Amino acid sequence: MPNDVSRVIRWHARASTELSAGAVLSEPGYRRLFVSGLLVNIARWMDLVTLGWLALQLTGSPFLVGLAVFARTAPLMVGGPFAGIVADRASRARVLVVAQTTSAATSLALAMIFGSGLGSYGTLIACEAVLGLMWTLDFPARRTALYSLLGPSRVAQAVSLETVSMQVAKIVGPLLAGACLARVGPSGSFTLMAASYAGGMIASLGLGPHLAVPRVARSLSVAESLRAGLHAAWGNATVRAVLLVTIAMNTLFFPYQPMLPVFAKDVLAVGPIALGALVAGEGCGSLLGALVIASGRSGLAYRTLFGGSVLLGPGLLIALSRSRWLALGVVLLFLMGLADSGFSAMQTTLVLLSVPDRVRGGVMGILSACIGTQPLGTLTIGALATALGTPLTFALNAVAALVVIVPLAIPLVRGEPEG
Repeated sequence: MPNDVSRVIRWHARASTELSAGAVLSEPGYRRLFVSGLLVNIARWMDLVTLGWLALQLTGSPFLVGLAVFARTAPLMVGGPFAGIVADRASRARVLVVAQTTSAATSLALAMIFGSGLGSYGTLIACEAVLGLMWTLDFPARRTALYSLLGPSRVAQAVSLETVSMQVAKIVGPLLAGACLARVGPSGSFTLMAASYAGGMIASLGLGPHLAVPRVARSLSVAESLRAGLHAAWGNATVRAVLLVTIAMNTLFFPYQPMLPVFAKDVLAVGPIALGALVAGEGCGSLLGALVIASGRSGLAYRTLFGGSVLLGPGLLIALSRSRWLALGVVLLFLMGLADSGFSAMQTTLVLLSVPDRVRGGVMGILSACIGTQPLGTLTIGALATALGTPLTFALNAVAALVVIVPLAIPLVRGEPEG
């Protein structure tokens, strides 16, 4: 069975090179999902930059910056598997509309509270937890909707295009957030977030006719559905490696992202506009990588691309920890973005192609929970940065990430058969 799955993944990798991104975008339902995802991700990246900067302004503590990001992302770790079960049982279009409507209302509330001068760190934490819960619902519903709309032969193209929209958002969102923080304040950033979420909700409203309601046996209890998803995920060697690497990347590597405001202010001695440029530099690299993958011209097998990407990223983080120049930091983050695009696109593609229909949402929920382990790393990196400084903490985390990832990634890079 594992070898059969490997053959299927290789076949889809060859087939996807014959499909253009334009052909995928010609699907009306996918266009709506693409626009919705773009707007939601712009809002999400604005939120992450605004949250980090505002938490630092309110508290002056790198640890409390990490705690604020923990509140934003922890719901994904705790609720991810349950959100995956929702995606297997409920209308995915309805789930997306509910998540985006609630996010728009919460962002508008933040804009009003901080615009009136009544905002506090506690208020920020509470509202960000709500936004995190809505992202938890959105992730598995959106990714399984990609598969439902386009099927297995086009899923790699669809996921790559979704990655493109995420990386465009990673450029636009931080730049908008940086400009708002510098010229208007956090209320302006939260207002734009609310508008972006509302646009995503409007795009999602027309998805209903394009997405069939999942047909999963309602006789299965939630516990049985969880067990079935865990069995399917752990029983496949590629999925198992993807999940373990995802945990390592999110607890040891990606926590550098919410610490960029601290790195920008304390190490590079720059302000919010330069911070937006740093994050946008990573977004530009991710966008370029995603476009290459979406074109089907990367020339690499899915597993090789995934394994190579996760080996490259931590090495670049070590180099970033040594940088004291803004321009060099932007270049290194651009290269880290290239690696991130390979990791992000292939992470979802490998999982979607490797598990059966009946548990696809559940396994995507497990993947989202693995992604959601980042808050654990965020708390740790915040504490370490307070004690040791941000540069040394970046380097230590990167080395620890490589220690965990190398034995998992090398077999994938070499294309070794699954055991």
